[in-house]
Amino acid sequence: MGIFPGFFGRNKSGARENRFGLTPEAHLAAQREKTRVRDDAVPEPRGSSLVQPKALPPGTKVLGLRVDVDTHEGMRDGVPKLLEVLRSAEVKGTFYFAMGPDRSGLAVLNVFTRPGFLSKMLRSGAPKVYSTRTMLSGTLLPSRPVATAFPEIARRVDAEGHETGVHAWDHRRWQDSLLRFSEDKVILELERGFDAYVSIFSKKPLTYAAPAWFCCEESLLHQDKMSLAYASDCRGMDPFYPVIDGHALRTPQVPATLPTLDEALGLSHKTAPAFYGAMLEAVKAGEWPVLTIHAELEGGPFAADFAAFLAKANEQGILVLPLRDLLAARLAAGAPLPRCTMAYGQIEGRHGLVSLQMLEV
Repeated sequence: MGIFPGFFGRNKSGARENRFGLTPEAHLAAQREKTRVRDDAVPEPRGSSLVQPKALPPGTKVLGLRVDVDTHEGMRDGVPKLLEVLRSAEVKGTFYFAMGPDRSGLAVLNVFTRPGFLSKMLRSGAPKVYSTRTMLSGTLLPSRPVATAFPEIARRVDAEGHETGVHAWDHRRWQDSLLRFSEDKVILELERGFDAYVSIFSKKPLTYAAPAWFCCEESLLHQDKMSLAYASDCRGMDPFYPVIDGHALRTPQVPATLPTLDEALGLSHKTAPAFYGAMLEAVKAGEWPVLTIHAELEGGPFAADFAAFLAKANEQGILVLPLRDLLAARLAAGAPLPRCTMAYGQIEGRHGLVSLQMLEV
């Protein structure tokens, strides 16, 4: 796993750091001192004020379930299918909706700019998952809205007791171009997504998840002004408060901890059942595990495999929860959330960069 030498932030030229390199072990102490949280920078426990802590019986194994909805067809077809699966399993999850245009067709440009993208698409069976219409959306064919095209489906998710949140305005633009966004552009993308959520639900969102687990200082700082209960913008180990320039933010992060099906399929696991079997073992070994599924995959050709996974989780006494409830259980455990720096890096099976939980300070 590679990480940026400079952590989040900009280099001396004003551009965000974008060179890979392992931080030498000898420099870790210096990094901790550089980012050490000052005594006056301890955050207020916003998460605990907006999420009612709920203690679980000792020994209970939990799994936070995050559902990403990235495309028009995932919203139209995948979400209703997932609702059926989750209802049958008597499970609730956290649904993150991309709100604005589905520009999935722009992903083809990654074939030329991001090593490993084409091989990932082929081994994970993307041509079987995504229709030609989706793969041309925003290029040869006009883009179509995601959640704003199907407000009744979004409201149905909420009505059935699932948690809902924002997964950006323009998922593809954010994922591909965030490091080139100005601060004003970052804020505009966030605000457009939040406004769209309000237009659908007539209430403000309490959680946000950055597309492709890819955020920046500007997005974290602006989210901290928006009274969110928490965000899920990165990959990591357990819930934490992000630290930027020695200041711990008030909005906790609930990171995804487990790989996704598309990352593993054809690489670490040959089949979906093999992947889900490994995830059951990982849940039992982890402390606050979070699994991300996608409406386009688990609400599509892998719905039956995912349903079998939920049935086995229930048989093994694993409690599957929305992320808000996972955070509530973590807060009820008593120990304060750690304060951690973040960095960019790569993870197995995924092309490009993701944001990572890093050093506790």
